[in-house]
Amino acid sequence: MLTTALLLTTLATATAAAPSAPASATTAPVEEPKKKERGADAIVLPLLSYNSDMGFTYGGVAGAYLYAPGHTPYQHGIALQAMFTSRGQQSHYLRYDGPQLIGPMRLELRLEYRRELRSPFYGPGNVSAQDFRGDENEERFNYKRGSPGAWLRLRGRPFGETHPFQSYVGYSWRYTEVDSFEASVLEELKPVGIEGGPTGQLSAGVLWDTRDNETDPSRGGVEELGLRVSGSATGSRYQYAGVTLSERRYWKLNSRFLVAQRLTLDVLFGEVPFFEWVNTGGVSTSEGIGGMSSVRGIERNRFAGNIKAFTNTELRFRAFDFNLFKAPVTVGGVAFVDLGRVWHPDVTDGPWWRWHPGMGGGLRLTRRAAVVRFDYAISPETGRQRMYLNFGHMF
Repeated sequence: MLTTALLLTTLATATAAAPSAPASATTAPVEEPKKKERGADAIVLPLLSYNSDMGFTYGGVAGAYLYAPGHTPYQHGIALQAMFTSRGQQSHYLRYDGPQLIGPMRLELRLEYRRELRSPFYGPGNVSAQDFRGDENEERFNYKRGSPGAWLRLRGRPFGETHPFQSYVGYSWRYTEVDSFEASVLEELKPVGIEGGPTGQLSAGVLWDTRDNETDPSRGGVEELGLRVSGSATGSRYQYAGVTLSERRYWKLNSRFLVAQRLTLDVLFGEVPFFEWVNTGGVSTSEGIGGMSSVRGIERNRFAGNIKAFTNTELRFRAFDFNLFKAPVTVGGVAFVDLGRVWHPDVTDGPWWRWHPGMGGGLRLTRRAAVVRFDYAISPETGRQRMYLNFGHMF
């Protein structure tokens, strides 16, 4: 476990690095700079975190902002990340963000490369891999994966910056290289997608966002409907489509306590490659079922299928505040319960009430828009325990 001193150092350096981006398992949401009319800002920071799924994460992130009159909060933003983990994973990207670049529309562009020496695969369905005993490094439940890719998205508020309605449209492309181990579940089942290849996706969606703060909300919520489609016309080897429904709500009980709730349903249709079974759509994507972005306490991507549903309930507590480098820091805690399950065609998924729970508690350190979270979780089904140290609220 990292020390308190290291946590505070990480929090102090995490407050300004890259343009605002969708939260993910490897990308820290960071604070946008104060509004300026002209000039530029640039910063280079170390990257350090830990979770039970990926081990220790290390690397660096660099960001730069260019300012011009009439552009808020900046005219151009550029971010660069190089990230490695102690379990042989890599995640590198170059990202551009142009608020109000095309009239009121925001342009986001990202080039990335991911590599995993052990990417989990337990088979499809809600009761898959009954012989799994908790060794995540076992070759039977892993495969090697490499996936260079890119995406771009146009996002905006057509009715004004203060109106809650938002819309977006985007395109993503990824080439997935699959290398299965000889005695693995993947090699036994040989599902659609074992050949790897390109997946190009067109995506579109709408949001109704009434949150009082995007990075650390205490009131309001956001509802989202997202669509995505892949086929030969989009540069994809596989023909499939997906729908994502998401609801996030926040209720402030008093000055110290609030309840946060998220519900997500993701449905895939058609010739879906196995490596897409764990992914959800929308602005802020998640993996699961299992892991730090869906159901904590369960191994990453433990349950996979064409239909995924999960819910997360958090009771967040604000304990006290202090100043760090002339900025206020809030120390708080959280208690949570996560539930999730999947459905997949032509496999046994168990009774309707067979949901997989995870529960636990954690600490939160918040400095302006930067949030450091440490979670300890346990799976009541297996008794196995997991820890997560990362940036940003889960939702």
